[in-house]
Amino acid sequence: MISCHHTCPKCLVLAQLDIDIKAMATAKNVFLYVPNLIGYLRVALSLYSLSIALIDYKISLLCYACSFACDYFDGLFARWLNQCSSFGAVLDMVTDRCSTAGLLFILAHLYPDKRIYFLYILLLDFSSHWMHMYSSRGHHKTGLNERNFLLRVYYGCYPLFGFCCVGSEVFYMLLYVLAFEASYKIPFTQLPLTHLCYYVCLPACVLKNIVNLAQLLSAANAIATEDAEMVNAKLHRIG
Repeated sequence: MISCHHTCPKCLVLAQLDIDIKAMATAKNVFLYVPNLIGYLRVALSLYSLSIALIDYKISLLCYACSFACDYFDGLFARWLNQCSSFGAVLDMVTDRCSTAGLLFILAHLYPDKRIYFLYILLLDFSSHWMHMYSSRGHHKTGLNERNFLLRVYYGCYPLFGFCCVGSEVFYMLLYVLAFEASYKIPFTQLPLTHLCYYVCLPACVLKNIVNLAQLLSAANAIATEDAEMVNAKLHRIG
């Protein structure tokens, strides 16, 4: 601990250095960030939801919905507490992808005649997001303006982005409920749940998967373009 009471430049620099050393973060600090703690809760809720999915659909749905809702709060707390981290971002994305994959796996079991469609959706979801993540890595120079028109509209219009992401996930959850309660009515109305599922959420799911396909193709093109630029740069140096 620096105890010098002088205000000379050297003392001030040493005092600031002492403060900086104390404020240095460690991996443990990052693991204990509030948004990351919310992320761990999301993982636990998703795992428990999937573990009882074929036993108690109501509790399973509640846990899954809570995990999905917490996706909003981890980002909110990260910005509010200035605790954004790469670990948190990856944890968030992996949790999203694995939770959705788990639910699609359950749906494939509940709707055996449609299982191939759930498999295709799962494969597209994983491949699209991982390809996009790789193409957008730190040193890559492929910004949003270089992506295709559909992706610019999708990511540039937050209401559309929210409708597709939320609507797609809700569509899967409603399919899950309908597998147990085919004639379920929307609370406080006489409308069948199928109306909300197929007329509101299905279009969001279809559009989301079209965007996933566009994102996959755009990311593949971005990576191939970078490869071509590297080859051309090598040829230029040789020449």
